[in-house]
Amino acid sequence: MMKTIFELTKITTNSKARYPIRKTKTDELGLFTTLEKARKQMLKDVKESQDYEQQRLKEIAEDEEYREDEKRFGHDVVLAYSITEHQLDMDSHWEDIQSVRTYTAEGKPNDENLLDRQCERHFKGRTPDKIRFKPGDIVEVITDWQAELCVVEHAQPSVEDYARYWQRCLEEYRKMCEEKGVECKEEEYTDKQVPFHWDYSDDCYVMLSLGEGDTHFHPESTEVFQPTMPVPKSLKDKLRAKYEEMGS
Repeated sequence: MMKTIFELTKITTNSKARYPIRKTKTDELGLFTTLEKARKQMLKDVKESQDYEQQRLKEIAEDEEYREDEKRFGHDVVLAYSITEHQLDMDSHWEDIQSVRTYTAEGKPNDENLLDRQCERHFKGRTPDKIRFKPGDIVEVITDWQAELCVVEHAQPSVEDYARYWQRCLEEYRKMCEEKGVECKEEEYTDKQVPFHWDYSDDCYVMLSLGEGDTHFHPESTEVFQPTMPVPKSLKDKLRAKYEEMGS
């Protein structure tokens, strides 16, 4: 039986950082034997961060020196949390990943990818209720190194997209059988026989960032959040213009 552990990580930025790109840093908050224990520790950290914010505001109101330090240096702002499930007794810190879940700064579920990095479990598209953003939506892509304001060009593949892909594979199988003059056993044509599997990396958006030319990239669904602070109208206009540019 596979044994796993759950790694809890907090992602923060500095309060003085501004859109469209803010540098981030991570704090490892522990390893846990169950998902529930990791979530419990996350909620404890959320409460501590909220208590710290209340104390910070009190200090700003009462202490001139504190206010000056705040203006100069800012303070850490929690953007998100992630809980990554790792398989034990593996020699790769990447291939041992079994699932990834992300949460907002308030500890509320953001998104999840329950597919392993060894691609044993296959991605078969998302149902409509699991697709949180649509083309044209302005979102924030939060990773271990930066948080970037972007606009969605395409959402994740849907279950209908996967069904169409499967049908194309089946048609190719029929064609191959016909060319080789062998019996076509469609009932034996299983997911494992599809020539190209969809895996965890296909559970992603197509995103556009600001810049010249084709700026598209493919963040994983778990990295995409609602903007974590108000978006200036000027940036909204630029992102919408980028979306229109790439769609024209």
